Amino acid sequence: MSETPLPAIIAKAEPDWAAVMRTPIQAVTEPLVKIVEQPRLQARSAYFADQIPGALPDIWLRAGVAKRLETVLSLLPAHLGLRLLDGWRPYEVQVALRDIVAAELVAQMPEASAAERLQVLNQFVAMPSTDADAPSPHLTGGSVDLTLFEVATDEAIDMGSAFDSAELASWTAFYEAEATRAGAINQHRRLLCHAMAAAGFTNLPTEWWHFDCGNQLWAHYSGQTHALYAAAELLP
Repeated sequence: MSETPLPAIIAKAEPDWAAVMRTPIQAVTEPLVKIVEQPRLQARSAYFADQIPGALPDIWLRAGVAKRLETVLSLLPAHLGLRLLDGWRPYEVQVALRDIVAAELVAQMPEASAAERLQVLNQFVAMPSTDADAPSPHLTGGSVDLTLFEVATDEAIDMGSAFDSAELASWTAFYEAEATRAGAINQHRRLLCHAMAAAGFTNLPTEWWHFDCGNQLWAHYSGQTHALYAAAELLP
């Protein structure tokens, strides 16, 4: 996939979480695998680095999801690589993240009502859930958070907002709007989104870094009748 102008990212609505969690799961048996770094594939556990309680030093994904990342790499320009920031996420970490972002929003939105802050919270951090019929997306091993990096320098590519930043600029299509369009940033978002889509992933519209395959969120945005991944367990 070249860096010539790519099709625009189509703006989509945030998920209707109630509808997402009603999606039937026809669970397949597929193990979690640890991501092994390569020159163009990095596993940098962001929450472990941030010392979030329960965060793992390694990144784990469903085997099929990990395999699809090889396709993504083949579609990206050779000078760019994928830096994985999170994958399978324990319930404890999901709870901690929800609490952290909720507290941040109180400080960022002091005049907002609790309902308004909850709406923003739900855009960026899914409700923690171990429900067999409605697990949190990252608990399935089918969600991955990632960004691009320059292989020659190891520098992260500017994607227009920081990972996990709860702001409008984090919406994937934010820079497609004429008033906010930024050439290099928008091109890199398009590169990432189109390569991930070509490999079978869907994107969470509120987070340019979050992609899904096989879980309920993937089924919701890809129009599938059912999901393939239930909650996954990391065996000792």
